[in-house]
Amino acid sequence: MSVSLLRRLMNRNMTLYDQLDALAECGIAPRAGVGSAELLVRHGEREYETSPFKLLLSELGADGDEPPHRPLSDDVWHMRAECISRDGDYVKVAYRMAKLASDALPIELVGDEFDLRRGVAWLFFSLHGEQYHWPAKIEERWIDPMILSRFAALLEAQPGNRRYICLDLGGQDCLLGCTTETQFADLRKRTGLAIEWLG
Repeated sequence: MSVSLLRRLMNRNMTLYDQLDALAECGIAPRAGVGSAELLVRHGEREYETSPFKLLLSELGADGDEPPHRPLSDDVWHMRAECISRDGDYVKVAYRMAKLASDALPIELVGDEFDLRRGVAWLFFSLHGEQYHWPAKIEERWIDPMILSRFAALLEAQPGNRRYICLDLGGQDCLLGCTTETQFADLRKRTGLAIEWLG
């Protein structure tokens, strides 16, 4: 029996509050003003207990129900692969990736362009005075994974020790976050989830 499977079995029936405490120790917390009440509107306590951490992380990474639909946490993003269909969508991706990285990627002058006829989009922004102009393939509504890989490489090139992490949810979505190596190891150990570095 694998260690991660054993950890997941041990986590079954862990209360929502204990899960929130464990995640907070790994650097993942709800946004200010968001608490268990907002999470319990979405799912009952028992659901969080029978699918520990994965369900909670998915909900923390989702957008809020009330306008302006801000994410429940700035530390995790429940990213759906089919999220690109028009101008502005890559801008949203860029700002979400920058928010995950906290102050490590203070991007500015963010914009994007779509050329549906040629099947290409562009994301552009500046960082510390340097201009970036990244192409992205347009394939139906799917995000180009190279954009995520480029953000991962860009963050690694910055001072500091934070890197992007990823948990494949087995469908057309994943969870993205940003941690230190210590937080990453602790998160894997506590949750039993197969979280990987984003590369």
